[in-house]
Amino acid sequence: MRWKCLLLVVVAAGSPARADHRPPPSCVDDGTPFDPAAIRTRLASFAGKELDGRAPGSPGDTTTRGLIAERFRCLGLQPAFGDDFAQPFTAASGKPTANVVGYIAGETDDIIVVAAHHDHLGEGHLGANDNASGVVALLAIAQSLQQRGATPHRTIVFATFGDEEAGMIGSSYYVAHPPADLPLGKVVQVVNLDMVGSYASKGFVAAMGTFRKLAGRTILDELAATFPRLHVGLGGRARGSDFEPFCAQGIPYVFFWTPDARCYHATCDTVERIDEKAMVSIASLAGDLTRAMADSELDLAATQQRLGCGVRYR
Repeated sequence: MRWKCLLLVVVAAGSPARADHRPPPSCVDDGTPFDPAAIRTRLASFAGKELDGRAPGSPGDTTTRGLIAERFRCLGLQPAFGDDFAQPFTAASGKPTANVVGYIAGETDDIIVVAAHHDHLGEGHLGANDNASGVVALLAIAQSLQQRGATPHRTIVFATFGDEEAGMIGSSYYVAHPPADLPLGKVVQVVNLDMVGSYASKGFVAAMGTFRKLAGRTILDELAATFPRLHVGLGGRARGSDFEPFCAQGIPYVFFWTPDARCYHATCDTVERIDEKAMVSIASLAGDLTRAMADSELDLAATQQRLGCGVRYR
């Protein structure tokens, strides 16, 4: 994440390995999705010193993408690119990297996208909050939906994007080159998770993009009340994360984000500073929102066509 503005009212990208067609053992029921111990373990994995911050094109980036794809596959998500979850592209640095995208097919072809970026700065910047926290939350949401065992009304895409820190390079590439089976014109909502582990810094989680009359606001007005210990800031526009290329195409977003007054883009952004209890609640709230939007009887497509993302963009 390069900048946030708040107004409240193992696979190599250049030549991705071919998938093993043998189905892996299922991990859908390997635990409770929002279990704090599982969250802690995954955070420690993605934000460990061994991956050194997951900078695009680095060995840590390659390993990270492989871990995400492996988890997607054992959770039973469908690969977005034939047999592959990887969408290779070239990072701003000129190095090869990739997005990782899987989905749960719905009863209709309307699409909800759940997004988080998997890259960070590297060189000792481990990026536990920015944005291992978002990736871990996304994986928990995917598992919770698969454990439900029911086909959602709308298709749900899970996308972890690369090279966000250089200016949403991966998400911009995805918007320009969507998977053939997941056309951009069918995307009716984005749920973006970026820096959801620093609630204690300011004592709130922002749910930006939730403008009045949009479905995200309607649903969150009800859901937020079920998390009384979370102060959820509704409304407000934002800049500088992976919802932005979608908003430019008129697609509504809900952007979950917690400010980090001390360790944003600093080497102190480590697992030890994650507000784990609040992060679990934020991930659970985002999961409830995703499920509600996927099954809502509201006409999300009509709302998206009429109101876009709720603001005049640029």
